[in-house]
This record gives sequence, C-alpha cells and structure tokens, in this order.
Amino acid sequence: MFLPRLIALFLCTAATLSAQGSGSSLKIETRRALPADDTPQTTLPDTATLPRVLPPNRKSVYSSCVTTQQLIAITFDDGPDPVLTPRLLDLLKERHIHATFFLVGKNAAAFPEVVRRIVEEGHEVGNHSWSHPLLTQLGPESVESQLRRTHDAIVKACGTAPLLYRPPYGAVRLSQRTRIEKTFGYPAILWDVDPQDWKHPRSAQKVYDAIHKQTRPGSIILCHDIHETTVAAMPATLDDLIARGYHFATVTQLIAYTTPPELMGPPAPAPASLPSIPLADPQPSQARNDPAKTDEAKREKPVQSP
Repeated sequence: MFLPRLIALFLCTAATLSAQGSGSSLKIETRRALPADDTPQTTLPDTATLPRVLPPNRKSVYSSCVTTQQLIAITFDDGPDPVLTPRLLDLLKERHIHATFFLVGKNAAAFPEVVRRIVEEGHEVGNHSWSHPLLTQLGPESVESQLRRTHDAIVKACGTAPLLYRPPYGAVRLSQRTRIEKTFGYPAILWDVDPQDWKHPRSAQKVYDAIHKQTRPGSIILCHDIHETTVAAMPATLDDLIARGYHFATVTQLIAYTTPPELMGPPAPAPASLPSIPLADPQPSQARNDPAKTDEAKREKPVQSP
C-alpha cells in the first residue's frame, strides 16, 4: 500500500514542477461546504403589482424610504417636454420601468398628449407647481393657486389626480407644508440622490456617476426630463441600476411597500375640497427650445436644487 502512494506522490510532484517550468500556473480549487441558510429571503413582487395608494398615517415629508430591499424610485421634474419626455418614455418602456413625473402645470397644459402617454404607460404624475416659483416667497393664496391650477391641468390632461407634490427647489416652510397637506392631501416628496443634472457644466457622465454612487435601497432619485444630457445618461444609468439588482417603483408604491402592514390601513381619502462608463453628451437639439423656466437665474438658489 505504501509503494503505490509513493509513486502517485512522485508523479504529482513531477507534473507540478513541469507546469511551473513551462511558465504556466497550476490552480488548485478548494471548495467548502456552505452551511444552509434557514433565514427566509423576502422576494420583491413584480413592481407593476405594488399598490399605488398612500396610507392614511403616512409621513408629511419623504426624501427616501427605509427598506433593506433593492427597491428605489426614480423621478423626473419640470416637464413634460414635447421632445425629450417622449424620448425618455421610450427608454423606460424598453426596460419595463415605472417612474414618477413631477409636472409643471403650464407645461402639462401645453402638452396634454405627453401627460396622457405618461399615465397610459404606467407612470405616476405629481404636482410641481404651475410656474416653478420659490414657494417660500409666496403668500398662502398664491401657493394654493400654483398647486390647484397644476392639479386641475393634470386631471384635465389625463383624468388622473396627483397624490404627491414636490416643492420647487425643495423649499417649503412648515406652515405652508401643513396647509398644503390639509388642502390637497399631498405629502411633500424630496430626494436623497441628486446628480445636479441642471447645473452647468451639464454632462451625461456626471449624471451617471452621481446616481451610481449615491443610490441605496429606498432611494428617491431626482432628475429632470428637460435636459438632453440627463436623457442621454439614462440608458447606461438605468442598465447599471438593473444590473446591481435594483427594482423600480413609483413613489407612492415605494411608500406603500415600506409602510409596515399593521400601519398601512385603507387608502387615504381624497380631500373633500378637490374633485464608471464613458457617456457622450448630445449636441443641443435644433428641434426644441428650452422652457423659459430653465433660465439660469431661476437655478441660482440658496436652497436645494429644483
């Protein structure tokens, strides 16, 4: 018994020395038995089936949601744009992604067919004011007018009432927020991922890098569908997030999913007063004009980005 083992050891050693002498490396793979994991893993449902309702005891403000699951919401502000928003919708449709669009009322009134398409393809619409002013500089009546006109324009365009609002520049006083919530039933939606895609110099690479770095489970991502560089960044950005295991939901779905079942309750009633990869930056399109609200003077604010 000893002699055969000695011969086998000699042959193995010779083969090893021969492989090393020829410049090749000998790889030895060691496999270990892994202990069985008896902890049940939560499986995300198809995001298309998640509820699109707000729990009655929801928070007044969300910048993200608390979850360990790979569920996120991507949002687009300031549209709709007649050229860029349809281009973005094509990209989202190809990837079966549902997003949330916070619409400026005057744009929704000007391009109702784009608003209809947004809703028809399963996305969510939110209120982003009529003309994108800084709400903290307005009185109560002016704030209500900004939101009510936009609410009505969205309903007229697509038949769906918004459930959420995003204050322009992310700025709203507590007294205003309380009044808005009481009047419209809207929670304020902010963000925790901000690529600052509105800020010069604009670049698709900057958008991709920031979203790749900042996104976490439960994130609410802020983007703008009125900038060509943002839309140009989306294919690589969305594909990267998908490859990393993220699932996309609308903001109301994200809130509903992350609200504990014992706190969820029935849907909140409607307000009685209301019915690092390289990315090429695109050349400026000759077929469109930037909305007047993107004027740089409106972007220079001492608060969060719009």
